[in-house]
Amino acid sequence: MGVRVSGAIGVSNMLLRLDTTAKRRVLRELYAQAYRTRDLARKFAPRDVGNLEEAIKVRPEQQGPMRDEAGRFARQEIEVYIDMEMPVPERPSKTIGDYAYEIHEHLFPYGPWQLGENSVAKQQGQSEQVGGGFLERAAEQIEGQLEKVLLDILRDL
Repeated sequence: MGVRVSGAIGVSNMLLRLDTTAKRRVLRELYAQAYRTRDLARKFAPRDVGNLEEAIKVRPEQQGPMRDEAGRFARQEIEVYIDMEMPVPERPSKTIGDYAYEIHEHLFPYGPWQLGENSVAKQQGQSEQVGGGFLERAAEQIEGQLEKVLLDILRDL
């Protein structure tokens, strides 16, 4: 008694396409959410010293598959971060890193320090809360939607 299998190659090709398509769609959505996090953190960031808003960036900047030294596809991580080496125009010998941590951790609503004049003016022009914890608060807000968005992508495949 023999077994006859048909369509195995077709199923294999379909699974390979599904894998490739899923990775591409998920990666594209992760970048979109990283940029949303960056933009929201910039809205939350205070505006009194330096250009903290512009120091909030996404890396890597290039989208698409990454390769390692041997040319193989590598695991990709997307990071929203503060460029601590970015110069402060008002203080030539200082960088964003000289004050970003203190502002993030100690400025209202995360700490006792109050907003400066420029941050108060920024707050009056928007509904988002300007102040400390700006990057963390943005990440928390986006994270709540991220799982749902990724599940929707996988369901649509």
